[in-house]
Amino acid sequence: MFRAVLRLARPASLLAIAAVAVACVGSVGAAGSTPSPKPVDPDKVIFRVSWDGGFVTPETLLGRLPMVVVYADGRVITQGPALAIYPGPFMPNLQEQTLSPEVLDQLTALAREKDLLKDATYDFPGIADAADTVLEINLDGKSYRLTAYALAEAGMEGEIAPAIDVPPADQAGRAAMREFIDALMTVPETDYVDQPHAYDLEALRLYVKPAEVVEDSEFPGEQPPIAWPLDDLATAGTRIDNPSVDRCLVVDGDDLATVLPLLQGANQLSVFESERELYSLIPRPLYPDESGC
Repeated sequence: MFRAVLRLARPASLLAIAAVAVACVGSVGAAGSTPSPKPVDPDKVIFRVSWDGGFVTPETLLGRLPMVVVYADGRVITQGPALAIYPGPFMPNLQEQTLSPEVLDQLTALAREKDLLKDATYDFPGIADAADTVLEINLDGKSYRLTAYALAEAGMEGEIAPAIDVPPADQAGRAAMREFIDALMTVPETDYVDQPHAYDLEALRLYVKPAEVVEDSEFPGEQPPIAWPLDDLATAGTRIDNPSVDRCLVVDGDDLATVLPLLQGANQLSVFESERELYSLIPRPLYPDESGC
């Protein structure tokens, strides 16, 4: 697994500009007092950056994770570095940190400054099989979704080849998305109130399919199957309409405590034995705002 990072702006300067635009907004009652603000759901997503589509396997789409998610209480969940080993770990390396309130306000102001509080779709001709980069923003009781095709592959505003027919407004919109995402993903460590640590997941989605055991010449030796300690994988969870997998189940609570050590010790070639049958599993950790299959 690799992590693509858009490093095209200077986040420190962008955040400094955004800080100027930060303002405190409140409503004043008849007696001149400011009423208590409504409680904010800490699991409410403020910013989420993800990929959609692209020339990847169906299994990759099922297990795909967001690039970054920022919650109302400042928590930030990202994908940490992947170990350069083969086969790689079965579970993804999710990391969590918490932004200071001031920096979260600065990022919010930056989104406004970059005119990102809107729904928009930006195409890009001339590049095939790329993914859409999706930026979701939830502010002021409204939700916004911006989508840009081949955002990581195409050039910034002013760098796009003249032969590519991209309207100037779309070029500016794509550049604004890239600059904001870059700032979001390269926040300095000093702007967090804690050190990065492993995301303590509370639920895990698992996609199940019969194992296809193929001898891999690049990985000598035989891996014994891992005994599945929960309900029969042939009937666990629910059947889903997907040609790549048979079933989907959500594991949480005591069941998660039982299987998580097994999954953390597994690798990408591991198979699981349940009632004498072998299965492959695709993990998809659930984020705080997610549930179910």
